[in-house]
Amino acid sequence: MEEKQNTLQNILKNLSHKSRQILFACILYLLLLIVCMVSITPKQYDLNIGDVSPVTITASKDVVDEITTERRRAAAAEAVASVYYKDDMVSDSVLADLEKIFSELRAVRELGQQIRAGWQSSSGQYTEDDYTQAQKLLSTITLSNYQLQTLMKTTETDFENMYRSLTSAVRTALVSTITEGQLNDAISNIQQIVAYNTRTDLWYNIAIPTLRKTLKPNMLIDQEATEANRQKARDGVESIVYKQDQNIVVKGERITLEKYEILDSIGLLAGKKTDYLLYIGSAGIILVLLMSSYLYAYMFVPSLLGDAKRGLVMAIVLLLTLILSILLGTYVDLAAMPVILAAMLAVNLLGEQEGYIVNTLLSLLLTFVTMKRTDFETSQMLEVLLTSLLGGTLAVFLLRKKPNRIFVILTGILVGCLQFGILVCVYVLSSTDTSYLFLDAGMAILGSLISAILCLGLQSVFESLFNLTTQSKLIELSSPSQPLLKRLMIETPGTYHHSMVVANLAEAAAEAVGANALLCRVGAYYHDIGKLIRPMYFKENQMGENPHDQADPRVSTAILTEHTLDGVELARKHHLPEPIVDMIRQHHGDTPVMYFYAKAVEQYGSENVDISEFRYAGPKPQTAEAAILMMADTVEAAVRSMQEPTHDKISQMIRKLIRGKMEDGQLDDCPLTFRDIGRITFAFETVLQGVFHERIEYPDLSKIRKKKHGQTK
Repeated sequence: MEEKQNTLQNILKNLSHKSRQILFACILYLLLLIVCMVSITPKQYDLNIGDVSPVTITASKDVVDEITTERRRAAAAEAVASVYYKDDMVSDSVLADLEKIFSELRAVRELGQQIRAGWQSSSGQYTEDDYTQAQKLLSTITLSNYQLQTLMKTTETDFENMYRSLTSAVRTALVSTITEGQLNDAISNIQQIVAYNTRTDLWYNIAIPTLRKTLKPNMLIDQEATEANRQKARDGVESIVYKQDQNIVVKGERITLEKYEILDSIGLLAGKKTDYLLYIGSAGIILVLLMSSYLYAYMFVPSLLGDAKRGLVMAIVLLLTLILSILLGTYVDLAAMPVILAAMLAVNLLGEQEGYIVNTLLSLLLTFVTMKRTDFETSQMLEVLLTSLLGGTLAVFLLRKKPNRIFVILTGILVGCLQFGILVCVYVLSSTDTSYLFLDAGMAILGSLISAILCLGLQSVFESLFNLTTQSKLIELSSPSQPLLKRLMIETPGTYHHSMVVANLAEAAAEAVGANALLCRVGAYYHDIGKLIRPMYFKENQMGENPHDQADPRVSTAILTEHTLDGVELARKHHLPEPIVDMIRQHHGDTPVMYFYAKAVEQYGSENVDISEFRYAGPKPQTAEAAILMMADTVEAAVRSMQEPTHDKISQMIRKLIRGKMEDGQLDDCPLTFRDIGRITFAFETVLQGVFHERIEYPDLSKIRKKKHGQTK
């Protein structure tokens, strides 16, 4: 097990900074995706067609009732009338075919009359050969023996009468048009006209078969135009859609085929289809939200991207609040979610910008989860978005400079009142039923108080686990009862007094340029704790002989410059926050100890002395707070050593020292601007001129008494 842990640690150490960032982002993305997917995965039901639903089932997203929609579209298409066009060629073709058939029929009739003439009696019958011979005369129509018998017995008068009547009726029908699909109606109409002048047996056995063989519609359907009209009708039928949160099946309702298919299409049936699109969409949304947060940090808080600890704290705070909110929203009430917990923790633990980033990301994630949960109404999505986004923003604004415990509780109450107002507005917009308004409002205030209480409880946990530099932690470290400060006061009183004055200078300068004033003050308290190791080697703690008088300049320089490294070691031993450790390490930068360098030059000659041997180890100040501390430390020591300081002398000295730091490149790596340097200089002058103000020279009281006594005599 230990070997595996060591292997993992080695792999992480060998990864580049960029690779670690990508790995961290991927892990956070997967965790957020898992939490959100577990939350939004709809409950599945074991139902079949014909079952009675034991519960009311609502749609987890907009879904189309495909079966009902298709049925309505088919009905709309069916109702569309066909488009027709007249084909004049059909009439000519029908009349020509009719003439041809009647010519053949005449030949058959004449054959029959000839056969009848050869009979010796009127009771003769046509033979099978007669019918075969007659059938050979017909090339376009086929008649049965019975029909042939009727035709062969027909007189010429009856036949010609049928011919004229039928031809005339067909011509008339074609002129008035015969519509495709209505051929039988046309035949029926012709029958009504012709039947009066034609024998019944002749009509049914000869006329109707002839009509059916020759008659065709001349008003034909335009298939392309008709289909286009039907498609328009289909397109005009709107899809039957069940909106998100709309009831698909009501409790006690029987499951139809349509309802079954709808439930299956959105993954609400156990053991059936899985709605993979839900998860694909969720993955895309969460990815976009994380990328947006990254871009915001890249533009406005670039230091966050290079700080793994701050990123980890933000991720844990975000996940913790998201999980707690989902649980409380599911099992207690949606309004009771501790939506501002992430904002409160982030601003107290890390800072204002981190609070805004975490709160915005959390608000969007919670809104997304609420939107996709089938047990929440759509209007509640607006409640979650506004209460979390606006409530968290107000919490960050209120706590950005006052992180004390009482104000955390007060912030929870104020945010709860804001959320109450938001809920009232949403209720008025979305519903006339206000029966649950005050219950939800009470839950919102409860949720804010829960956030405040959890913030107080979790803040100290995060501070201890990650050794964070929070405002409350800095206030705690500024107490004189802290072990290192007590040692500094007892063992090195001169250094302690120097640190207090430097703290005043650094705090004033930080406030002037908008830096972290409390961090500057506390950093100044601890910046010289390394002098506890060899206190008598530093001028402010010496009461008599100076040990440097007899020491080699290089040795003296090594002792003096070592106090920054000793301070870092002591700070780590006492678990001071990393920013304070950095300020201890950087408060001298890599400046040279000019006194001992000059002494070495005097003793050994400039050609035998390298100034790099007399510099502090560095690095140069990387932050505004470390740079302010460097300047405050230098200025205080120099002004304290001045003989008869005046306002002008103090101002000139401060400007000279700060200009020297700039010329030596000590401020090159910090974010301070020239305008900031000017403000810092003015702040130093104000504080030091108050400390080293001109004093009135009090008269010698003994001389006054003597003079008065002489006058009395």
